[in-house]
Amino acid sequence: MNKNQIRKKYKDLRKKLGEPELNNLSDKIFQQALKLKIWNKNNFMLYKSIKSKKEVDTSSFFQILNSDSKKILYPKINFKKNIINAFLFTNKTCFEMNKYGIEEPNSNLIFDPKMIEVVFIPLLSFDMRGNRVGYGSGFYDKFLKECNSNTLKIGLSFFKPENLIEDTNSFDVKLDMCITPQKVFSF
Repeated sequence: MNKNQIRKKYKDLRKKLGEPELNNLSDKIFQQALKLKIWNKNNFMLYKSIKSKKEVDTSSFFQILNSDSKKILYPKINFKKNIINAFLFTNKTCFEMNKYGIEEPNSNLIFDPKMIEVVFIPLLSFDMRGNRVGYGSGFYDKFLKECNSNTLKIGLSFFKPENLIEDTNSFDVKLDMCITPQKVFSF
């Protein structure tokens, strides 16, 4: 399948998920994540889940990272440059809704992407080769190219992978791992 077909398929599958099921699947993904040997790292980028799009809830990830005094970063879209910047979360950080309905930090503490060790990435689907399908704007692909080559790129998905995304290109950045409720896929 191509990206557009995959986007439609997984948006439709998400629409069928009720809140109890979303919470259960998000918790299973978090439990899988706890098994990974990543928690000794210091600089993590999360994302605020978009409830209307039924994304994987990352609040448990935040709680464990915040309780362990890790540096937590959140993305914010720079619409003038059409890129994402990473902003450091502090106890003074508030979040505001952007025009896409994404909660973003109102912080002005931009963090160097080369210093980020782990990025948790929202997605609609992924394949057995580590390719992912997002919403189609390319924000994460551009951002991930700015990160260090050792930065772990970890997708979070409610669903199993597709065999192959047919229309990947040189702008797409592959995942290192993708966590589903059943298992962690490594690439």
